[in-house]
Amino acid sequence: MRHLAQIQINPLTGDQQLQLLAQEESDGSWVMSDRLAINFTQSALAVGTLVIVKLDEHQKIESIQNATDWLLSIVKHYFSKESITPEFVLKEQQKIEAWRQEITSQSQDLTRRQLEIETRREQLEQLEKKLEQ
Repeated sequence: MRHLAQIQINPLTGDQQLQLLAQEESDGSWVMSDRLAINFTQSALAVGTLVIVKLDEHQKIESIQNATDWLLSIVKHYFSKESITPEFVLKEQQKIEAWRQEITSQSQDLTRRQLEIETRREQLEQLEKKLEQ
């Protein structure tokens, strides 16, 4: 799993450590992490440097690379004036409208199912009353 981390100095030991700031989800999105610190020894990277670190399932470092180029590409792609164009906004509005319609349809379907279940329950209650008589 990939993490965005910052190289820091452990105030107790004076050793370098990686402070995990965010982690990549399986869908490619990123979420803030619980700021776990991992011991780290590599003198080639300065304290304060942001890095992308890949960890295995035991929190062992598989790879590490400077995050500068990665972060700059994100800024360029998502935050530059060229990235937020009228066409981009229109596409996003269309996505939102499609999601809204899908959610409305799902809500209507659930309401219909709920009414069917309620109707069947009432029918069963009536049938039970007839059988008791």
